[in-house]
Amino acid sequence: IAYMTLGIDVSRFFADMVKAARTSDLIIKKMVYLYIVNYTEHNQECAILGINTFLTDCKSLDFKIRALALRTLSSLKFSAALTYIEKAVTEGLSDLDPHVRKTAIMGAVKLYRQSPVMVKEGKYIEILYSLIRDRDAQVAINAVIALNEVLEDEGGIAVTRKLIVYLLNRLKEFHDWGQALIIGLLSRYEPKTKDELLNILNILEDRLSHASNSALLASTKVFMNYTKNSPVLNKQVMKLSLIHICRCRRYAVCRSRWSPYH
Repeated sequence: IAYMTLGIDVSRFFADMVKAARTSDLIIKKMVYLYIVNYTEHNQECAILGINTFLTDCKSLDFKIRALALRTLSSLKFSAALTYIEKAVTEGLSDLDPHVRKTAIMGAVKLYRQSPVMVKEGKYIEILYSLIRDRDAQVAINAVIALNEVLEDEGGIAVTRKLIVYLLNRLKEFHDWGQALIIGLLSRYEPKTKDELLNILNILEDRLSHASNSALLASTKVFMNYTKNSPVLNKQVMKLSLIHICRCRRYAVCRSRWSPYH
């Protein structure tokens, strides 16, 4: 691997490296994958042998190996690999392990970047919508991210009342960045009634004092938009948000100044 990174041709060891990929050691497997990907993309004669290695590992009993193989296979950038990538991604989307499912979702995005037609004409969009309701929060948020990219020409994921209600009810399950993404979807949604608007604002109220600035700012944007016809409330929201942002900023500065790691 060291010689390869220096630009020295070590392709003659390809067959031996494929055999080495049978190891269960993830560190060694990652290095072997790096070698295989490098020569698979530049040598079509090695392509089938390299792809078969990844396909075999996609059926491993170890979910970490399945995810690693799927991530590596979907990163191949030549047309001959697309059919194999499509098959592996499709199987990965229904894998029993959430780590493999979320890897497969990102694999679908990579496949879309190489062949938009293959993704849009397949059942990927339908599957991705169903994965928003996955019991694992990371899988769900990855599905939202993927749909936003795949459907970019159509304005992103279709924001409906049913989708908004579901995601807001699961909001606290998502990490900070995921919460900011979900809250951001509200900028494309207009509540149908006053009661619905108030329910959304009630759910987001504690986000106005959230430790994450991304979630805080996303919530503030929604509040400012939804209260634009109420100047008094609009001003109160802005004041509350600015106070909390200043507090977070001051805490971050103090922590940086006194941290023993700085």
